[in-house]
Amino acid sequence: MADPIRITTADLQRPEISDYVEMQRYLQRDVGEIGRQPWLIRVIYANWFYLSVASAVGGLVGWACLEPWYDDTSTIEEEADVIGLLIFPIVAAGIGLFLGAAEGIICRNPLRAVRCGAVGLGIGFVGGLLTIIPAGILFAVMAGIAMSLWENPSEGEMPTGLALLVLMMGRGAAWAVAGIPAGIGQGIALREKKVMINGLVGGVLGGLIGGLLFDPISLVLIADDGQATYSRAVGFATIGLFVGLFVGLVEGWTKTAWLLMRKGPLAGKQFIMFKDTTVLGSSPKADIYLFKDDAIEPRHALITNRGGRFEIEDCNTPDGTYVNGIPVTRTVLRDGDKIVLGKTVLEFSVKESSA
Repeated sequence: MADPIRITTADLQRPEISDYVEMQRYLQRDVGEIGRQPWLIRVIYANWFYLSVASAVGGLVGWACLEPWYDDTSTIEEEADVIGLLIFPIVAAGIGLFLGAAEGIICRNPLRAVRCGAVGLGIGFVGGLLTIIPAGILFAVMAGIAMSLWENPSEGEMPTGLALLVLMMGRGAAWAVAGIPAGIGQGIALREKKVMINGLVGGVLGGLIGGLLFDPISLVLIADDGQATYSRAVGFATIGLFVGLFVGLVEGWTKTAWLLMRKGPLAGKQFIMFKDTTVLGSSPKADIYLFKDDAIEPRHALITNRGGRFEIEDCNTPDGTYVNGIPVTRTVLRDGDKIVLGKTVLEFSVKESSA
């Protein structure tokens, strides 16, 4: 009978053993347990946060472009009419520009940032011009009702009581219409119906909240000389903030499947999958752009939505695609699966159908 093999602690601690274990772990892509990102990182990468910040900045930029020529006490009607006509298209264009570019900037994808930002700018401005008429009619009707309810009207002063409430509702409704073009640019740029609908709903809700808050802000911030400079600045930043906030929140409420980067350059970032086929790769044209990893091909893997059943397929890559440590050619994804491409780890999540 052969002598038993004895393995000592010293044997297990030899460099060769450690190297072998690391090699096996690499080949199997066994990522083990990965802790959650700090709450600050999760907030920064939350789409409702960076979209709201970007849109608020866009609203301020739009305001700053025309405010130097805006005079609330001007007696030159033609000048006042031109500035009044352009203020909402310019603000909507600013919001559309920054809202469209935000996702590309966060994902370090200049191509997407430029494309979506430019489309958002154009859609915001042209759409802002087109919505002036319906928004203006709506506000004029509500303002007329507000004036009829104002018991002691005074020239140059804001209504009070029920009249102020009706005026706020009218401005909120008008701004809800005006907020639509600011929210839909990204969806049009990406040619994604779901993103467009989310932007439309977000734009309406954001415009509504921003409009409701404008008159109370004006009462607090109006200057002694009658200029509403600061109230417009805060009001337009507010409408931008709420447009971005609700676009992000609506995306979160309506998402069905998403990937969370657990390890990689954007660890903590969530990618919502809107398309029937989502491309993962190192090309800026990929739907999910995975940069700074030489092992990832420009078109590395595809995730296809087959009626709520999501399949991942490797695109014949040298390094391969791994799901839960196992190399796959094509497989069905389940909630909680960990996908490894190169050094990047993505966690797949799917919202269970209520049916």
